[in-house]
Amino acid sequence: MNKKDLIDDVCFKTKLTKKEIDMVLTSILEIIVTKVSQGDRVRLVGFGSFYTYKKRFAIDSKYVTKRSIVKFSPGKFFKQKINVQN
Repeated sequence: MNKKDLIDDVCFKTKLTKKEIDMVLTSILEIIVTKVSQGDRVRLVGFGSFYTYKKRFAIDSKYVTKRSIVKFSPGKFFKQKINVQN
């Protein structure tokens, strides 16, 4: 599924226009990216959490660099729907 497919499905379910849904979805995604990039954790109860953490990478024996890694942790409802084992 891509963004267009998601917009089509939401449009069918809500009877809102594709333009309205695209604007809302784009805004939501922009806010999530902005908040996560600022170091905040974004929790969508039941769906999951987006967050970053610093990971060390060794370049050679003398130097270590840290990079932010973006992670997604699925929520309880999400896991139950796809039968993910802990």
